Parts: sequence; C-alpha cells; structure tokens
Amino acid sequence: MKLKVGYCSRWLLAAVAVLLCNFAFAQRSLSGKITDKSNGEALIGANILVVGTSTGTVTDFDGSYTLEVPAGATELEISYTGYTTQRVALGSASTLDITLAAGQLLDEVVVTGYGTAKAREVTSAIVSVKAKDFNGGNVTSAAQLLQGKVAGLSIARPGGNPNEGFTIRLRGLSTLGANSSPLIVIDGIIGGSLDNVDPNDIENITVLKDASAAAIYGARGAAGVLLVTTKKGQAGKFSVDYSGFVSSGSRMRSLPVMTADEWREIPSLNIPASVKSTYADRGASTDWVDAISQNAIGQTHNLSMGGGTRDGNYRVSFNYRDNDGVLITTGRESLNGRFSFTQRALNDRLRLNGTLSITNTKANFGFNDAARYALLFNPTAPIRSDDASNARYGGYYQELLFDYFNPVAILEQNTNEGELNNFLGSFQADYDLTKNLTISGFYSRQRDNQFTGQYISRQSLFGQGADRKGVASRNYGQQSTQQATFTATYAKEFGKLDFRILAGYDYTSNDFQGSGSSAFNYLTDVFTYNNLGNALSYSLGESSAGSYRSGYENVATFSRLSLGYNDTYNFTATVRREGSSRFGEGNKFAIFPSFGLSADLVKAMGLDFADALKLRVSWGIAGNLPGSSFLSLQRFGPAGRFFYNGSFVPSYGPVSNANPDLKWERQAELNIGMDFSFMNYRLNGSIDFFNRVTSDLLAEVAVPVPPNLFPTTWVNLGEMQNTGLEIALNYNVIKKQNFTYNLGLTPTFYLSNKLVSLSKGDFSFGKELFLANVGSPGLNGTPMIRAAEGGNIGDFWGPIYDGVNDDGTWRFKDLNGDGTITRDDETKIGNGMPNMELGWSNSLTMGRFDLNVFFRGVFGHDLINSYRIFYETLNTLTWNRVKTDDFYNTALTDGAKFSSYQVESGSFLKLDNAEVGYNFNLKPGSSINKIRAYVAGQNLFVLTKYSGSDPELRLADSEQGGANAILSPGIDRRNTYYMVRTMTFGVKVGF
Repeated sequence: MKLKVGYCSRWLLAAVAVLLCNFAFAQRSLSGKITDKSNGEALIGANILVVGTSTGTVTDFDGSYTLEVPAGATELEISYTGYTTQRVALGSASTLDITLAAGQLLDEVVVTGYGTAKAREVTSAIVSVKAKDFNGGNVTSAAQLLQGKVAGLSIARPGGNPNEGFTIRLRGLSTLGANSSPLIVIDGIIGGSLDNVDPNDIENITVLKDASAAAIYGARGAAGVLLVTTKKGQAGKFSVDYSGFVSSGSRMRSLPVMTADEWREIPSLNIPASVKSTYADRGASTDWVDAISQNAIGQTHNLSMGGGTRDGNYRVSFNYRDNDGVLITTGRESLNGRFSFTQRALNDRLRLNGTLSITNTKANFGFNDAARYALLFNPTAPIRSDDASNARYGGYYQELLFDYFNPVAILEQNTNEGELNNFLGSFQADYDLTKNLTISGFYSRQRDNQFTGQYISRQSLFGQGADRKGVASRNYGQQSTQQATFTATYAKEFGKLDFRILAGYDYTSNDFQGSGSSAFNYLTDVFTYNNLGNALSYSLGESSAGSYRSGYENVATFSRLSLGYNDTYNFTATVRREGSSRFGEGNKFAIFPSFGLSADLVKAMGLDFADALKLRVSWGIAGNLPGSSFLSLQRFGPAGRFFYNGSFVPSYGPVSNANPDLKWERQAELNIGMDFSFMNYRLNGSIDFFNRVTSDLLAEVAVPVPPNLFPTTWVNLGEMQNTGLEIALNYNVIKKQNFTYNLGLTPTFYLSNKLVSLSKGDFSFGKELFLANVGSPGLNGTPMIRAAEGGNIGDFWGPIYDGVNDDGTWRFKDLNGDGTITRDDETKIGNGMPNMELGWSNSLTMGRFDLNVFFRGVFGHDLINSYRIFYETLNTLTWNRVKTDDFYNTALTDGAKFSSYQVESGSFLKLDNAEVGYNFNLKPGSSINKIRAYVAGQNLFVLTKYSGSDPELRLADSEQGGANAILSPGIDRRNTYYMVRTMTFGVKVGF
C-alpha cells in the first residue's frame, strides 16, 4: 500500500495556517524538576499550571519541566495522580524544584456522562484508564488499549486479522436482539466507533460499568458506556511530538494436520479398504498453511503539534498506519488527521472548543476461507500443475470434489477489498451566566462512507468463478448521524453541603442508505469489479441490483442531582426520559432512573488502618434499542413475480407483522462496591459486586399464519440475569529513586449468566431452543447449543463420548439405559462462557530503562473445535486429517459426528504484551526534550490445552445472526484467522 500525499494537502495547509498564528507567549522562562518527597523519584507526567491562567505544561521522563510564565503570575499549582495537589509561590528565580507527598486518590477527576466529578464524589462503578496505562506495541485499534485492563470488560478477537474488529462485552451478555456492545462516546459525540479515533490521539478512556452510571444515556446504556477523551493542546510553548514504529508479525499457531510424510504412512495403517480406496498420493509435498502465509510487516507514524496561550490552545495530529496480514494479499492502510481547539473569551465566561477528524481506510480483506482449505487440502498435492485439466483454472492444481479448493488460488486469483471514509466533527460553547450557573450547547456530526468490491476470476474454481465466467460485485453504504445537546449546570456550596444539578436536552438523528449490484459472465478479468456493465448477465436479465434507506430519531430530556456533605457522604440521582421512532406507537417513550450513595468510611468512622475506604451502593435502569428500524410496523417488500396479462410482473407481500406495543428493553442493576487505599497509598483498588436483570428482551419469535400475515413478529419477552464480582488491585511493590515495581491485577468472576425466561404472555420461544447447526457436509440438522429457561447461556448439548467400538464406530453413553442412542441421551457437555477473566500487569523502572509486562487470562470456558468434527476421523481420505496429540485415533473410522469428544477446554494465559524502553539523557537547552526507544512483543506465548489455532473467547456464533448468534458462544468455526505473534521497534521524540 502506498501513502497518497495528495490526500493530505488540505490538512497540511490547515496545519500550517495554525502554526503561523501569532501567539503571545509569557515574558520569562521557568524550569525545574518534580520529585516524590519520600524517595526523590522523578514524577513523569505531573501537571504544572500557572494559577489564574490556562498556561501550563507536564513533566518529561526525568521529571523536568520548562514553562513560560506570564507577567504578573504569582503561583504554580502542581498535581499528580496519587499525590496531594500543591500550590507554590513564584519568586524571581528561573529554577524551581518541587517535591510532592502521597495524597488523596479520591481527589482525582474522572469523566462521567455529560460532565466530570472528583473520584470521592462518584457513587457508581466507574473506571478510568489513562494513556500511560494503555497496552503498548503494535496497537491497531483503540479497543486493544483496554484489553485486560478493566475488570468485567471482555474484548476478544480470535485470530489476528487486521480487518476484523473486536467484540466488546461489559459484564457478560445482557440482550438477545438489541446492541450487545457498549455505547461509545468520543469527546461527547454519542454513538461513535473506536475505529474512528486513532489510538495515539486518546488521552483516557472511562468505562461506565453499571446501570446507575449509564442510565443518563438511557436507551443505549444497557450494555455499558465507554467515554473516550482525546488529547488536547497544552498552554505554554509550542511543542511537536513524533512517535513511530515498525513491526513484523508471524503466524503463531495453527491446528495440526498431517504433513506429506505422515499422509504417505496412511496405507500402512489398519483401516478399512473402503477408506483406503479414497486415498491418493499426488506426488508433491506442500505445507498449505505455510503457502498462504507471510511475514506481516507494518508501520505506524504519528505526528502531533500543539500549544497555546492563556486564552486558548490547539492540537493537530496526523496518523498513518499500514499493516499487512499474515495471510497473503491481506492488509489494512489508514490515514487520519485530527484537529482540536479551545478558546476563552469575555473574561473567561465564554469557552469554545471543537474537534475535527477525517479518516481514510483501505482494506484488502482477502478470503478467510483460504485458511480453512489450507488445513484440509491434500498435503501431497502441488500448488500449480501443467496438467491440461488445470489450464482452465490458470494452472493452479484443483480437484472437483465437494467443498474442496486450492487455498493459494483463492487468494491469488481473486480480489476482495474496500475503502472507508469517516468524518467526525463537533463544536461546543459553554457560558457562565453567573458564578454558579453555566449553560452549554453542543453539536456534532458523523458520516461514514463505505465501499466494498469483490471479483471472482473467470479461472477460479472457488466462488463459481470458472462456471459463471467471472463474478463481480460493488456495494456502497453511508451512515450519517447528527447530535444536538443543550445543558444547564448549577453548582453551589452551602457550608458543608456541595450542591450540583444538571438538566439537559438531547436530540440525535441517524440516516442509513446504500446500494449494491452484482453481475457475471465476463469476457476478461482485466476490469475486475470496475466495469459491471461489461457483464453479459445484464443482457440476459440475470444480474442483480438493490438499494436501501432507513433511519431513526431519538429525543431525550435528562437531569442529575449531586449532593456531597463534608467531603464524606455523597448522593447522586439521575433520570432520563427518552423517545425513539424505532418503537411502537404506544411505547415510544420510557423513563430511566438511577441513584447512588457513597460514604468515605475513613472520615465518617475515624478509621486509622486505611488511607481511603469508600463504600458505594447504586441502582439504576438503562435501556436498549433494537438493531434496526420499522420493526413495530406492518411492512411490505418484493415477493417474487407472477404471470399477468401475458407477462411476469413483480409483486409485494408482507415482510413483518405490526406490533404497536413494541417497547424498550429494560435493564435493572444493583452494584455494591468498595474503593480502598492502604500502606500510605501504595496498595489501591476496588471491589464490586453486581446483579443485573434484563427484562422485556427484544426478540423475533415465530407466530401462526393466519391470523398473522408474516410468520415472525418482533416482541418483548423473557428475562436474563447476570451476577459477578470484579476486583482491581494496584500495588507499588518497590518505590525507590532508581528502581520501582508496580503490580496490577484485574480479576473478574462471573457467578451466573442465566436465561430466566423465554416467554411472556402469548409469545414464547418455548421452554428450550436448539441452535447452531454443525453444518455441511452431512451435519446440517445437528444443533450444538441448548438455550433453556432457567439454564445458563452458552450450554453445549450433545452425546457423551464413551470410546470406540471394535468396528471403528463411535460409542456414546446410554444415559437413559434403553439400549439405543437417541436425542434423549444428549446432555450438557460444556459451556462457551468464561468463569473468570484476569489482567496482570507488571511495570518496572531501572534508571532510564522501563519494562512493562502484561499477562491476560480467560478461564472456565469451553470451545467446540469444528475442524475436529469434520476432519479428524479416518472415515474418508478425500481431505487431509487433523492430527492432534490428545485426540487423533487411527481406530476411529466412523463418519463425522458431534459429541463431547470435540469439546475442549479453552482456558488460557497469554503474555499479551511485553515492552522494554530506554529514555535518553539529553543535554539542557537541547531543542529535543525527550527521546524514548523501545522494543515490544505481542502474543509472545500462550499457555492452553486447546488444540485449535486460538483459544480466545468466541462471544457469538459467526454463522448465525441475531439472538441465535448471541446465544451460541464458544464455537470455533472453520474460518478462524491465524493467531499472530508481533515484534515491534519504535521511537518517541518530543521537541
């Protein structure tokens, strides 16, 4: 992929214009060092602010700072997480060194919905992760920054496909037919995507875990909320920062299959003659997995510029990423520019700020199917062949068998790519009507334009390219969102009582539209998907085309009351009334309340064994929207053609049933938590217990026809319950001047995740559902998942393996003792949901060296190995065979069947990330103020008993949609991308 410099021209001109602005800097320079009072250790990233101005800076890697001080300034304010904020008088000296003592962690400011609060005032489950605590290395998505860092937050992506997103779940599964991922809010812009902000531009991410914290977002807060705050310019001198790295990724694991030498030993095995008759040695020796793999080379560059004066600041950044996939012909390239500013006016009573971000992403998707066929293609077959029978396929070796394609040909002959352009902009104005009353107005706009194009070559056996003489398709999609928010905040202290109230109005509109077309029968492959009109299928009336448009609107009013007494007791109550066009006529509006209480037990009870001990109790109701619009309406759509008046004419028929009573999902959650600090703030942490009940689940159920016009209807039914325990610990094990060691643990225990009910009134899924068929060949009618009222989500259901009979057939346990194996002998044989997740971070500094090692583990979940179901038994030698150390059995020659034999433990512990860096010692007065070089590795090793390529969580079934997919976790289908190990070398330079 090549960077198109012309794309950046307008961005670069804008940046130059900003840089040429004439900022009035201060009249004298001040420098110094900020250190820990107890041990003299330098404090990296401490904030220094000139009191009464917006001029400030932060300390660099050795605790040093340089600051331009405006004339007339008298004080500096220095703050650092975990230390007491301190004000220091300014004298006439040009050097000022300052020491900070350990202080109140509860004074830290955290982001909440539509505002901020001190940690001591928070009454719900909120966790904030700062940039210095993010995961490092070759991070290609903002989701990776948080992986394993927040208790209760599951972030999973099996394999290392650079074009696949991460599945994010907070506190387990809480919905069937609505959005199961947390709401993303980027700098106040509701409903954003983590793909639309570059990881280098993120300052911190705050997670609103419980319904009490998320209820202020109402309809979309049931799955939790992620508040993303991007980096802003700092008042003070102009600064330039560059960070860049190069990376190399390699395939880490793949399912073991027979090599060519092992394949040639098959004739010596004692297997039936009928099986041996399907054996063939094609004369070559091919490692198909290796043939479709490559070293995944990547590069990332970030350049940011910022500065400001007392009255305003700005920041401009540019990000370029180019990452190959480990599958040949796959990769992803993105270019992003972001601009933000803050401006003060009218004696600081008016504050203006805005953001603008534009991202262009180009993707070579490739075909994940190639990874599947690389495991099952005959290892003695050649990649290419001069045989005349293969000339039709461009010289690639092919055999005309069911579900059998040369994997190299799939990737090299065909094209599958796309492009995404994203625009995100916002503007906010805050005005202080009085000392205590502030009004705010906020407007944002997002737009995503996506294009995908695919072409299957005239010579490709895969995808019917050869049979249909080339197949092409083009698809376009656009999503546009507008948001307007108006708030008023009143804050006043009445003696020991701190009183704050927020009132607001929120409006969002969403528009979705797109079109697509496909055609076949081409004379040449030259145009690929770029000349659909050349297809002969158009003249034959056999091409297809379609388009769509939909949208919805939400409107809400909300309020939050916050009371604090004597910095000891806090009470928060919120209420949001929200309406959506997606619901039935009688239920468009709903109310979402919440409340929270907290008490600082150290102050309240005079405790002396703890530095901080805060008890929190909160309860709230959040809601969830259905995944698409118009579900409550009677709709009609194309329903085939009928013969009328001598010709076939199109007809329309029902595609849904009306349900005017369709309403919001409601999630009620109780959270009880404790925040604590001991040992002079060296041991800090929190513990939270949650109980979440989701009712009125949005689901599509079967209904009789007649009296209904369509066989399914969207309704509210059923109930789910989740309970769990989350712990976060951070311990400063060693804290000396030239050596520190910090340990962090974030274990999460999932106590239950149950389907309490699958029915309501006349609507029901039934007492149990059987889902997730194994698939073809031969097992289309074999389900693997049972969802039952009162049962756990993700239960695997099937017979229990009991060995191999003398004739090579399967032997299963006869549970009911009737002498035959039927569906009545099936039982629970595993579960795809975890019992525990763990993040384990280790941070060390030794002089100018630093080392960060992060382990992540998931325990208690099982995985169904689909490859083993189809390709392990020696019933046919049409395909290569899976050959694992623990399960391969030459005595088993029966056909493929699903049972407990293919259910494996998916528990794992990964060394997710390890990074060692060095901070260079620079001479005073140098134009470069920091240089850091580092080496990092990701997925360095994994400890697991799972035989497949990646034991990562499968939080939904990739071969189903809607509720069925969500209810079917833990299935490792036959299209998993390879797990990737990555090594990275990078530098960070500041000017």
